[in-house]
Amino acid sequence: MQAVEIIAGWLRDVFDQIRSISLPILLLALGLHTGEILLNALAWRNTLRAAYPRANVRFMPTLGAYAGGTGLNAVLPAQGGTVAMLGLYRVQVHRSTVLGLVGAGVVQSLFYGVVGAATCLVLLVSRPQTFDIKTTWFSENAWFALAALTLAVVGLWMLARRSRTKLGAAREGTAMLRTPRRYTRQVLVPQSAAYLLRLAVIATFMHAYGVPVTPRTVLLVVAANALSSTFAITPGGVGSQQALASVALRNYAPTDVVTGFSLGQQLIISAWDMIFGLTLLWCTIGLHSTREFARRDERTSRRAVLPTETPP
Repeated sequence: MQAVEIIAGWLRDVFDQIRSISLPILLLALGLHTGEILLNALAWRNTLRAAYPRANVRFMPTLGAYAGGTGLNAVLPAQGGTVAMLGLYRVQVHRSTVLGLVGAGVVQSLFYGVVGAATCLVLLVSRPQTFDIKTTWFSENAWFALAALTLAVVGLWMLARRSRTKLGAAREGTAMLRTPRRYTRQVLVPQSAAYLLRLAVIATFMHAYGVPVTPRTVLLVVAANALSSTFAITPGGVGSQQALASVALRNYAPTDVVTGFSLGQQLIISAWDMIFGLTLLWCTIGLHSTREFARRDERTSRRAVLPTETPP
């Protein structure tokens, strides 16, 4: 009964946010976001084709798994939808392996990892007070920080040595990287276009809620969303995303306006991801299998936290 009340309250919030935005702007934002999903799914299809050329990887099943995983991430904590997506690819792609799919995920994450890190770095260098990062602790505890860093490096080195025999299996998933021209054309170009659509979605919602739209403010929101969703514990990183956005845009708009924009965008996009993604997943693998994946990955997500590139 409590779960029903939570879902009902969430739906009321979604409809309240939808009513606060004009229909043309809402349709524009959802259309741009759908285009982003399609382009990212295309990049996934191309990566899987390069990794498993004899598996006859098709676009629609790939889209169904990607969109379905995105939809599940909107309701499952700890990136449970990503686990479901990889599980679906494991079933769909003939002779694929778990490590191979992890390697393909690395290929998919390269662009977004580099762009996300560069965005955060540039913003923090040009405006250090953005996220109130405090460095005094490191200067006051230099020896402890150095010891912790050394321990982390040694730990990673030992892990790499133990996993050396398994890394060869992951190389099949990274086959796309061995042909840079093909990678640029079939992965980098679609992902770049998807990223531009992501920026356009954020700018559209900012305009709808009266938040100043400039290149700097849009990138601030992108950086805040990336930081909150990379290691999301709550579904979609809810809560942390609003807190970071409020801090990032504190000099540009009132806190209540920024919080309303961030929450409204997240609720609407999450609702669309669920409807669009789970519908495609249902069409791909059937209603019963979709339900089983959701239940299974809800249990899995309680035990694992996976960083991912998944749309906000």
